[in-house]
Amino acid sequence: MKKILLVSLFIFIFIASTQGWRIYEKIRHAKRLKIGVQKFQLLNLSLTPVSNIIVSLGNFSSSTFTIAQIKVNAYTQDGKLLAEQTTPLAQPFVLKPNQNSILPLSFTIDTTVVLLALKSIGGLSSLAANYLTTGQYGLPIILKGFVETENIQVPINQSITI
Repeated sequence: MKKILLVSLFIFIFIASTQGWRIYEKIRHAKRLKIGVQKFQLLNLSLTPVSNIIVSLGNFSSSTFTIAQIKVNAYTQDGKLLAEQTTPLAQPFVLKPNQNSILPLSFTIDTTVVLLALKSIGGLSSLAANYLTTGQYGLPIILKGFVETENIQVPINQSITI
């Protein structure tokens, strides 16, 4: 009877530790999910703000993730909300190892904040010069939010220059 109990306990510990290791590894790999901006169009030709933002999510790990939800907003460096996500992710999707996926998200842009942000980097002339020489606006932003995958919520707090 004691042998059966010890064997059962050993099997339980082994299964629990194996499952625990898998969960630990998933959490560790989930930290390697990185949000990026494929396209961030602030102005159109008539110099009016537009909300043309294309966000991507990259998986820099060896694990496959089912992305259940994502919430991401863009802020200026001084903490003002520049672009707010308006709709949740419509359906979950699978993100394979070393894969990058473009996310179908909608955003609204605050016109006043855009104009203040442009002023902070030198105005339209600086913006145009940056865009013509580098293909980017030269505007530093901070992406904040979360990615939810397999009951793991990964915080997003990433500074980038668009």
